[in-house]
Amino acid sequence: MKVKTIEHSRAEIKVEFPEEGHGFCNLLRKTLLEEPSVEFAGYTIDHPLLANPVVSLKTKRRQANVVLREGFEKMLARTEEFRKKFNQAVSDYNVD
Repeated sequence: MKVKTIEHSRAEIKVEFPEEGHGFCNLLRKTLLEEPSVEFAGYTIDHPLLANPVVSLKTKRRQANVVLREGFEKMLARTEEFRKKFNQAVSDYNVD
């Protein structure tokens, strides 16, 4: 995954995600908003065919880049959990 940091300070970060879309950005936004120190999390896509999404994050007490990294890790853990449950359901269904 390609990532480009556009702006960065202790409490705010804006990151561009080339080749990603609404699905990834919305999941990241919702995951980030679960963190109590997040004041704002959102994303913009100026034009769906021409622009890359930009995720904006503002925190109250914690470093924005740390919160963003933790959000990625939480998304990855959830994806892995879903994959395991899905594979188990498929194998339970395919009983010979």
